[in-house]
Amino acid sequence: MAEYPKVSPPLTGGDQGEGEHGRLITPTRTLPRQGGGDKKEKQGHSLNQAGSALIITLLVVTTLVALTVEFAYEVYIDTTSLANWNNAQKASLIAKSGQTFSTKYIAEVKKRAPTAIGELTLPITKDLGTGTGLLIQMEDESAKLNINNILQQNLSGEMPYMDSLKNLLEYFNINPDIALIIADWIDSDSEPRLPRSEDIAKNAPLWSVEELKLIPGVNKEVFDRISPYITVFGDNLININTAKLPLLASLHPDMTETLAKRIIDYRETSPFEDTSHLQRVTGMKSIGIDVLGRISVKTSAIRVTSRATVNDITRIIESIMDTSYNILFWREA
Repeated sequence: MAEYPKVSPPLTGGDQGEGEHGRLITPTRTLPRQGGGDKKEKQGHSLNQAGSALIITLLVVTTLVALTVEFAYEVYIDTTSLANWNNAQKASLIAKSGQTFSTKYIAEVKKRAPTAIGELTLPITKDLGTGTGLLIQMEDESAKLNINNILQQNLSGEMPYMDSLKNLLEYFNINPDIALIIADWIDSDSEPRLPRSEDIAKNAPLWSVEELKLIPGVNKEVFDRISPYITVFGDNLININTAKLPLLASLHPDMTETLAKRIIDYRETSPFEDTSHLQRVTGMKSIGIDVLGRISVKTSAIRVTSRATVNDITRIIESIMDTSYNILFWREA
């Protein structure tokens, strides 16, 4: 009878290691490593390298974009500056041509009879091109009081121009003592007319009306009120055909605003052709005689403002010329 191999019974907990509660514990085998962990490490290392390269690429691209933007901006600024410079030069030349053009009108003024037109805008009919314009304005400088003349005395020892300046200040409700401070600024001595009025005095004539701003007591309000009626140029004679009401009312102590309005009404229909004709105005017989040496009927100096614009760039040239075309004042802005 054949013998079969004996089969050993399965191990019990006591034989193969029974658990704490008597459970059967099946033995496990440890499988050998097949190299998968190395592949994962390599893949992770490759991903890190790719991420670093991407960051570096983004930094380079960002830097290049910034440099490109900065370069483009600098080119834009340089191009704009060059265009503005060219426009400014063109505007300056056009403004100068406006000054030259104004001399033709001054020549006509010399030929024509006296006129009551004190301000004028010259028409420009020539096409100067797209985005280009020219405006020429003219104003009679002789229609103003020459403030450098306030110390002049007449044969009686009076200072009628000083009196006119005081009257002008009073017309605008300004302290007339400011006229004395101005006189100390202009005169050549150091004797004050008012306390401390000679402390910082120039002791020389004014070069421009704007210099009034440097004089103590002449604040912005005072300057803005009186400057339209003040000049430092001309032949010291006030053109009664173009002088405005506040100055006409300040010509003489007996002048009133009513008399000044009568002068304006008279000249609008019949400009004065001779200084003696002022006496024809009702109520001006006596005053007309007193002011004869201080008035005129024609201009001796004209303020010309030439404003040129080229593509939003503007240049302004302001000048004062006498009727012989001598330039007394020139300023470009």
